[in-house]
Amino acid sequence: MSETLKNIIVPVDFSDHSVNSIDEAILLSKLTQSKIHLLNIIEFNDWWNSLIINKEIKDKLTELAQLNLKKLTESYPEVHFEMVILFGKRHEQILSYSESVKANFILLYDKHKDENESKIIGSTVTRIITKSKCPVITIKNKVVSEINKIIVPVDLSDKTEAQILSAIEFSKKTNARLHLVSVLFKGFGTKNLRIKAKAQRLRSTLKEYNIPFTISLIKKHNAYAYQDILDFSDKQNADLIIIMTHKENYGFDNYIGAFAQQIINYSKVPVMTITSEATRSETGTIINNFVDPLGIYDRENTI
Repeated sequence: MSETLKNIIVPVDFSDHSVNSIDEAILLSKLTQSKIHLLNIIEFNDWWNSLIINKEIKDKLTELAQLNLKKLTESYPEVHFEMVILFGKRHEQILSYSESVKANFILLYDKHKDENESKIIGSTVTRIITKSKCPVITIKNKVVSEINKIIVPVDLSDKTEAQILSAIEFSKKTNARLHLVSVLFKGFGTKNLRIKAKAQRLRSTLKEYNIPFTISLIKKHNAYAYQDILDFSDKQNADLIIIMTHKENYGFDNYIGAFAQQIINYSKVPVMTITSEATRSETGTIINNFVDPLGIYDRENTI
C-alpha cells in the first residue's frame, strides 16, 4: 500500500458551521493520517467587482482572512493546518486546489435550504459533488465523533466496486461495521434475483477481508427507495453513508442521480459521495489517489 501523503480539503467561511467542519475533518485526519487544508475562498459575485478589486485591496482581504483563520484554529493547538486563501468562484477554486494537491477527500458542510425551509443541496455543493475527482463528504445535521457503523446502499451498477472498496478501507481503519443494504421491489422478480445473487457474491468477498459486516435485503415500504434506506440508516444508528453519485447507464458527470440526491438531502449523518469520473480514471493514478484513498486497489483481491 502506498504511503504517500494524504490530504483533506475543508472549505471554511468563518460561520459556526466551520467549527463543525473542522471537528469532522480532525476525526477523518486521525483515521486516515491525513493533512488538513483549510480553504477560505474570497468570491466576487459579478464581473464589475472583479475589475475594481486591485492588489492593495486583495492584500488587505488576504490579511483579514489570515487573521480569521488563525482565530478559528486557536482551539486546536495540537493540529497542524495548511491554511490557504484563494480568490474566485468558490466551487472552481475548491476543485482546482483539490486536484493540485491530489486530495483524498473534500469535506463540506451544506447548510443551504430553500425559502420553504425544505432541505436541498446548495448549488456550490452540487457542483463540487458532481465534478470532484475524489470522494466528497457532506455534513448536514449530525456531526459524528467516531465512525462505528457505515451504511452502503448497493444496486446493480458496475460502479459498485469503488464504493465497496472505499467502505472496506473505512472499516479496516475504524473497526466500523459495514451494513450493506439493497431494496427489493414488488413485481420486479428478475431484478430482485440479480440483487440477491450480487449480495451473495459480496458476502463471499467481504469474508475474505475479515471485517465486520451485515448484508440486508429489505422490502420497499415507502413511496421511494431512498426513504427505506434512510429508515434503515436511522434504525442502525449509522455514522456514515457511502454512495455513488450516478446511476448506471449515465455517461456524463454533471448529474446527481435522483436516489443519491435525496440521500444527501435528507440524511441525518454525513454522506460520502464518489463520482463516476473518478471510477473511470486509470488505475494507479486517480483511482489510487482519490477513490481508493488508502491504497486497497494495490491488493490482488478486487470485487
